[in-house]
Amino acid sequence: MTEHRGPQRPLLALRPLSVTDAEAMADVLADPALHVYTGGEPAAREELERRYAVQVQGGPPDGSERWLNLVVLLGEERRPIGYVQATIPVGGESAEIAWVIGSPWQARGFGSRAASLLVSELAMLGIRELLAHIHPKHSASQRVARSLGMSPTETVVDGEVRWTGSLDADACDDGHPGGGIGAR
Repeated sequence: MTEHRGPQRPLLALRPLSVTDAEAMADVLADPALHVYTGGEPAAREELERRYAVQVQGGPPDGSERWLNLVVLLGEERRPIGYVQATIPVGGESAEIAWVIGSPWQARGFGSRAASLLVSELAMLGIRELLAHIHPKHSASQRVARSLGMSPTETVVDGEVRWTGSLDADACDDGHPGGGIGAR
């Protein structure tokens, strides 16, 4: 589990997703506003259990990529407030990342902090390139990407702009989550 507590900021931690997280995450993700830019609608606990049963496998059956699915936990009580994800092609040095923080916890920097913790984990795994797809009107996700040193590209996939960034070789060496990240 990765943790970070800044000055005057509550503890934020990541831990691997489990199927048993479905009940709590159904509440965290219940706001329809979370789906405005990503599509779909809030999922019930049963649907999340089905999704999580696949996600916790760590990758597709063909072994072509590795999945990191991590729950974002807040405070000493470790309350789930969202999730971060990464998809890593096997043998590659790049990862596609995503993040979602529940509506009650937005606009407090938790998305940027959680994404930074994920990037620190990825750097320890040897990942050097980051990729994300963000709706052009989703300013909150754009701020998170910028906080990671990512920049938008001209590429648009399914209506979302591709953002990229690189991690320096010493991204984890300074002891600060997100350290060593640079835009490309």
